[in-house]
Amino acid sequence: MSAGAWSTFEHDLAAWVKSLCTPDLQFCAGWRAIPGFPSDGFRADALLTDGRRLLAVEVEVRQTHPDTNVGKYWLLSRHHRYESVVLFHVYTPAYNSYGWRMELGKFYAEKMMADLPFEYVLVDRRRDTDVEGTLREVEALIEPYFHRLFGAASHVA
Repeated sequence: MSAGAWSTFEHDLAAWVKSLCTPDLQFCAGWRAIPGFPSDGFRADALLTDGRRLLAVEVEVRQTHPDTNVGKYWLLSRHHRYESVVLFHVYTPAYNSYGWRMELGKFYAEKMMADLPFEYVLVDRRRDTDVEGTLREVEALIEPYFHRLFGAASHVA
C-alpha cells in the first residue's frame, strides 16, 4: 500500500474530526499551532479543544520521529495546563522509522500519564491494507472519547 493512500487516510481522518466540531469547540490541523503554544509552535494532524480539554490525533505516515508527536504534548503543559488531554497516536503501514522511535513515544506517554492529566491511545495499524476500513475503525475508537470529553452529540452519519 502506497504512502499516498495513507496520506489520504490522514487527511480524511482530520476532516472527520473537524466534522465533530461544535460552536463551543476549536478545531485545528495543518499549519495552525496547537492552542496553548505560541503561533510558531507545534502542530497536530487533527485536534479539538474547548480550552479546558483537548483531543488530539497524530498519524504516522511520512514522519520518522513519532516520539516528537507524543513529547510535544508534554511540552504543551508548560504553556497551557489542560484539565484533560487525550492523544490518539495512529501508526499506518507508511510509517518508516525504526522501532525504537515508537518505543520512545510509548515511554514518553507512560511518563506523561504519571505526571499529567493525559491519556495515550496507541492505534497500531502498520499491518492494515484496507485504508477505508481502517478509517472507519479509527473513527469508531475516537468517537466515545469525544463524547466523554465534550459531551456533544456527534453528527456523523
